[in-house]
Amino acid sequence: MVIAYQHIALLVALTVVAQSLSMGATAICYVRGSLATVSVSFYVESEYTTIPTIGKVLAIVNTSRNTFVGYQSNYLEVLSLEVPANVTITYLTELFEYRSGEYSTEFYNPYRVLAIYLPPNSIVAEVSNLTHFRRAGEYYELLFSEGYVKLVYLLVEPKTGGVSGVSWVWIAVGSGAAAGTLAYYIIVRRRRGVEELEALDERDRAIINALKSGPITPQELIELTDMSKATFYRRIKRLISMGYIEQIKKEGKVYYRLKKS
Repeated sequence: MVIAYQHIALLVALTVVAQSLSMGATAICYVRGSLATVSVSFYVESEYTTIPTIGKVLAIVNTSRNTFVGYQSNYLEVLSLEVPANVTITYLTELFEYRSGEYSTEFYNPYRVLAIYLPPNSIVAEVSNLTHFRRAGEYYELLFSEGYVKLVYLLVEPKTGGVSGVSWVWIAVGSGAAAGTLAYYIIVRRRRGVEELEALDERDRAIINALKSGPITPQELIELTDMSKATFYRRIKRLISMGYIEQIKKEGKVYYRLKKS
């Protein structure tokens, strides 16, 4: 109970700090595993200002020209030699906790708009305060407004179909390795495509049959098909890649449905 009260107190404190410091900032967050890079853009009118952060900041990756940044608990101290100006700061943060095959986070979003980009081999299990969801190129884009955020997702390994963590290094060093991984995944999928279409088993058909009545949430599907969570998400990811079903957002919740095609 003490931990719960401390957690609530921290959220309240972060809310107060964020409301006084957010300044209408927007942020873009690229996620891999438990880590993320966050790029915050905002307008400064004075040489010294502060900007709140999310997660456990590990390093300042990049800043705008003539901008110097220091990190304090839950916020960045920003010194700008040229004002007024539009400033962008990128930092590396440990945003998610990994437990039982899931990556989960709960935090107060201090930014006016926060765009979180999940890798293509991810499955969203739970989300709150979501304002928009779509597939954006090689990523899933989730938009959040200022306020409390909860996000739980899983990573499905392309090679094995298992649920596990994947190295985050390729995001830190650039997109070349990511492009290579994606190309390998596409080639392997194309080679196996015909065989997979003929390889539906009873569990796959159980999911498809359950979705014939219309879109269903992940938790409802798990209960209807009587599968473990890990098994269920492996099957879901496989059926999505094979083109049988798709993931959508409806009234702030994630659903799965049969693809109309």
